[in-house]
Amino acid sequence: MKKELLSVCALLLLSGCSLKETTVKPYNYSLEPMVKLERYRSHNKDVLKIARIDTPSGLNSRAIQYKKGGAILPYKYGTWSETPSLKLQHLITEALQDQNHFESVISGTSMASNNLVLESVLQNFEEVFDENGKSHVYVSLRVHLVELKSGEVLGSVRLSSKKEVTNTNGAAGTVEAFNLATAEVISHLATWLNEVRK
Repeated sequence: MKKELLSVCALLLLSGCSLKETTVKPYNYSLEPMVKLERYRSHNKDVLKIARIDTPSGLNSRAIQYKKGGAILPYKYGTWSETPSLKLQHLITEALQDQNHFESVISGTSMASNNLVLESVLQNFEEVFDENGKSHVYVSLRVHLVELKSGEVLGSVRLSSKKEVTNTNGAAGTVEAFNLATAEVISHLATWLNEVRK
């Protein structure tokens, strides 16, 4: 009787183990850089629209990607809450609004009238591993400032930032580095805009 009872208990325990969740559910990360721009006391008369950021199809994804041995792969347990290009558009709009250099900074979907448009292409947004297993993130953005009425391009520049991944705890460390690189790109963008349009 004891043997039968032990066999039944063992069978229940083994079947219970096979029913347990064995996969780790993906975690959504948000791009949230700490951008500190110097605030202007007074603004100019420009209304700047931040157009939708164009991006190559490979970057138009919520996957957190890394490049290793020539192949681009996604992290299995980490994704972005929004595509990097969409989030970056919101971050640029908010940072420039808070800086108060322009009379107003509006998003690409706004129906408000504007005299300037910032057109951008997100060229790189990736983590790259070297042959020693160390990695860095690389963010680069090509921007054009356009006067709406004349269609004249007032200026163009390519802004980039490279940051080492020091926390190797999967996607979390990569996200930390992306936040630092993104903050630097936004800061450089603001400096450039304020020089082009004083």
